[in-house]
Amino acid sequence: METLSFLRPLLLLALAAVVPITACVLFLAYHARRNARKAYGEERLVNRFSYTPSRRAELTIGLAWVAAMSMLVIAAAGPILPEAPDTVPSGSLRVVVVSDVSKSMAAEDYRSVMPAKDGVPAAEVPGPYGTRLEAVKRVVENQIMPAIIGNQLGLATYCGNGFDQADLTDDFASLRWVIDNWMNVGNAPGGGSDYAEGLATALEIFDSAKESNVQKVIVIFSDGGFTGDQAALSKVLDEIKARGIRVVVVGVGSDTPIPIPVYNPETGQLTGYIQDDKKQTVTTGIESGNLEKLTAATNGTYVRLDPRQSLNVQWASKLTGSRPQTHEKHVFQYPLGLALVLLFGLFLRGAILQRFRR
Repeated sequence: METLSFLRPLLLLALAAVVPITACVLFLAYHARRNARKAYGEERLVNRFSYTPSRRAELTIGLAWVAAMSMLVIAAAGPILPEAPDTVPSGSLRVVVVSDVSKSMAAEDYRSVMPAKDGVPAAEVPGPYGTRLEAVKRVVENQIMPAIIGNQLGLATYCGNGFDQADLTDDFASLRWVIDNWMNVGNAPGGGSDYAEGLATALEIFDSAKESNVQKVIVIFSDGGFTGDQAALSKVLDEIKARGIRVVVVGVGSDTPIPIPVYNPETGQLTGYIQDDKKQTVTTGIESGNLEKLTAATNGTYVRLDPRQSLNVQWASKLTGSRPQTHEKHVFQYPLGLALVLLFGLFLRGAILQRFRR
């Protein structure tokens, strides 16, 4: 949520004087006009041949003057708003997103919080919608990318083995195309879900780029499922720590296990759910314990992508571990514009009444 601040906040103290002074001047002017009318002649005849101001009209005019003067003071104080999101300074960061693309990532934990699609409510959208992988894509494209513009981003996916989805690049338009079209459930080799392989692939992506002293970060999206070798995992985690690579672990999926839907690829109709060898429906939920161990082993940061609430993360600070670069936008033009509109209306009203009296 944006927070309003002021370049010259001390000027706001002037409101304590401007508001009562303006109100007092208008009140005295109103009574002066009433006394002048009484002194001019018999009040009944004066009212008959001239405009008679009502108390309600004078109150409305007075409030307009007070509001206009207040808006001028607020504009002079220099209101500013931070531009969201905060960003990382260009050229200071290399990020590799590592995402699970195993079968469990097709579970639709996030369908209920997805927006309507082509006017169709989320619950009625045919075919896969609101999957864990789709939630990952939305976070990467709508939150992480805007926070690191001018820096490099790479993509690694994994099932039983890792897959170099995209090397490090700052061409986010091309990267979005890769994410939208090639980053799908099952597009990494092997079976199961081995994030040790995904992390190893992330290291290979860093190695393939020209050496640089910029900060390196791995953001791994996982529901916590792990079918790999613990010794291999320990080895890759030791390598990550030795290189000083920062790790952000993002947990996806719901706490309550749910089945994984299967759709007809042509019609998009639900045909059933994934079953195991015993013809039992497979259910999957987030395995938080594994993710907490992964976070602790890397001295990393844990972020929960909870389907029950919106994800509100300042990714710039999460990725760098420090205060991000904040961009401010000046909004003085809004109170100033409102003040000018009110003043123009008041002067126009006065000119019309002056003409009417003639």
